[in-house]
Amino acid sequence: MITTPPPVDRQITVTLPADQAEKLHAFMAGDTWERTQAARRADLDRCVDSVCILLNTARRHLGTSGGRVCATLLGSLYNGDRVKFDASDLRRLDSELFEHALNTMRACYELNREPHTFFDNGGQIFEQMIADWGLEKKRRARR
Repeated sequence: MITTPPPVDRQITVTLPADQAEKLHAFMAGDTWERTQAARRADLDRCVDSVCILLNTARRHLGTSGGRVCATLLGSLYNGDRVKFDASDLRRLDSELFEHALNTMRACYELNREPHTFFDNGGQIFEQMIADWGLEKKRRARR
C-alpha cells in the first residue's frame, strides 16, 4: 500500500496573467485536485501490482518473447547501464502485458523507485533474473 505524508501548511504567492485568475479560482474552488489525487493513488496501487506481474512473467516464462521483454524492461529500470531496453520490443507483448509494462514504468517514475525496491531481496532477485536471461550488456574490450 502506498502512503502519502501528511500535508504541510504553506503560504504560496502566485503571479499570473489577470485573464487566468478566474480559471485558477474555479480550480481552487472545485474538487478536481482531490479527485485527480485519489485516482492517481488508486492507479499507483495498480501500477505497483504490475511490477509483480512483470517479474512473475519474466521468471516463469523463460525462453518466450514476452518473458524476455518483461525481463529486459525490468532489468533496464533496475540498471540501465548494464541492461538496455529497446522500446520497440513493447510491440511483442499482448495488450495486458503491455499495460503492465506501462504501469511498471509509471510506478517507478511517480514513486521515484527502482523496481527491485518493491520486493524483499529485490537486488538478488533481479541479479538472478539478469543472469537467467543473459541480459548483461557486453562490454567493449579496453584498448
